[in-house]
Amino acid sequence: MKKYLILILLLILISLVIKASNETYIQAMSSEIARLEKAATIEDLQRCANAFARIQGIHPNEWHPLYYSSLAYTYMGFMTNGGLEAKDKYFAEAKRLVDRAAGLSSGNSEIMALKGFVLMGELSADPQSRGADMGAITLQTLEKAAALNPNNPRALILLAQMEYGTSQFFGQSTEKACKLAKTSSELFNQEKAKNRNNMLEPRWGKEMIEQLVGACENAP
Repeated sequence: MKKYLILILLLILISLVIKASNETYIQAMSSEIARLEKAATIEDLQRCANAFARIQGIHPNEWHPLYYSSLAYTYMGFMTNGGLEAKDKYFAEAKRLVDRAAGLSSGNSEIMALKGFVLMGELSADPQSRGADMGAITLQTLEKAAALNPNNPRALILLAQMEYGTSQFFGQSTEKACKLAKTSSELFNQEKAKNRNNMLEPRWGKEMIEQLVGACENAP
């Protein structure tokens, strides 16, 4: 009887330790995600990326720290004025991290959308020489993200941006892109209105949506 009581107490203790660890993880991640959302400089973004790396070192089986670290490096790639070499360096690190995240969570629409975002960054860094090769790959990646979850507003707005840019380049109608942007906006508002139990899930993309919807509304 005493052995069973000891076993029960040990199980309860393990459960409490796991719960405390999860709560600490969620608290740390939530804090860093909030900082990432407010980051205004490359230095801010680098600090966030480093913080996510530290969290991932403690929780190696969690995909969110890798995801947000990749997102931070993607933002750095778009933000830097250091030229093509600097941009490619940030995007290469973003790609490495998002690939690791995909290894922990396969078939994840958010991760696939971020992969597409990284590819968009690489493409935009040198569109004249990379457009022919990378355009189709980027579009396919974003289409796959949307197929994995048709209600993912980030997948749709990134896809809409690609469609919009391609249509403008070839002088074609932007109607398809604008419909995607409007759907993305509606889905983003629905997502925001939900009572979300997991605050770690991605919620970025509002500014992209507003910019493209505005461009569509002001188009002649």
